[in-house]
Amino acid sequence: PALGGVAGGQRPAAAAALAIALAALAVNLVLPQQLETAYATYRVEAVEIPGYVAPEVFRINNSPASILDAGEPPRYARYIRRLRGLLLDELGFRGRSVLVLGAGGFTLSHREQLNHYVYVDIDPAVKEIAERDFLREPVRGEFVAADARAHLRATAARHDAVVVDVYSALTSIPAHLVTREFWRATREVLKPGGLLAANLILDRELASPYARSVLASIQAEYGACAVEVLFRDRPQGNVLVICTAPSAARPEPARPYTDERNRADLDVLRGG
Repeated sequence: PALGGVAGGQRPAAAAALAIALAALAVNLVLPQQLETAYATYRVEAVEIPGYVAPEVFRINNSPASILDAGEPPRYARYIRRLRGLLLDELGFRGRSVLVLGAGGFTLSHREQLNHYVYVDIDPAVKEIAERDFLREPVRGEFVAADARAHLRATAARHDAVVVDVYSALTSIPAHLVTREFWRATREVLKPGGLLAANLILDRELASPYARSVLASIQAEYGACAVEVLFRDRPQGNVLVICTAPSAARPEPARPYTDERNRADLDVLRGG
């Protein structure tokens, strides 16, 4: 009887354990796999985005880092589409060198064979993960596993463009990668007249202390830059800062025009 009682009690327990195991299996089949390294967590998941064909998101630390769909040609995140259009269409980059600080999902150079790309990311595993689980093809370009600032100090290479996309989470850039000294280091690896393009997550009015300070830090080294707010329909979103490396000779400081001292016509004659 004791044995029978134990056996009878085990059957419901076994059934419950089996149900839990099946539920866990179902969850694992539905939820995307998350991979963890010493630097970040990575996950690829299918999403629904209007205008995209079966898109997938490459998440880093639970934040969307890259988007890639199954269309022909593929569609990418909006800021990547803007950067590709800027480099390839507007500036006509052909046979140029582009340094990308922060790999994300490596979509800036996806199926792009016209230029040479060097990606720098602190996580040595990100390339293999992106190739296997997100791109499902080799990355176009060279990969260097290093801290962005350390790479800038060590490299002797000079590039036609530097793209800064160094988020460790949705709104988090490592503090040592927003200082004036960091932006100076990016300028020093650019060829004369080279382009800086920085992807930032800022408030749409660019009015927060952080937004004003990071823009001031960039422009302290580059002078006036174009600032493109890509999303006006949300409090925060992608902001692209696009600058040209200044010549060795610093321009004279800009002075506001006033009614008493209006040099506008003279400045136009001096070169617009």
